[in-house]
Amino acid sequence: MREKLTPWIPAIFCGVLSFITVAADLLGRLLTQTSQVGLSTFLCFLPMCFYFVGVQLQSLQSENRELKLQLVKISDQQSIHVKSIG
Repeated sequence: MREKLTPWIPAIFCGVLSFITVAADLLGRLLTQTSQVGLSTFLCFLPMCFYFVGVQLQSLQSENRELKLQLVKISDQQSIHVKSIG
């Protein structure tokens, strides 16, 4: 379950942040007659969205590097095996 959910954490966080911002803005308009009450919350937590996306991209890049190294090792082993047979 965790493997399926992990790539979506940045999107979930951004969605929750947007919901909090809209809810705070609506409540602020109703209670204080002031607009953009939730804007400060949005701006303060916005860098976290980029952080979560960056962490996920870094994880995918390291996984790709490992797979490429494994592919090179396998292809080298196959070429050595073919040369020894031939």
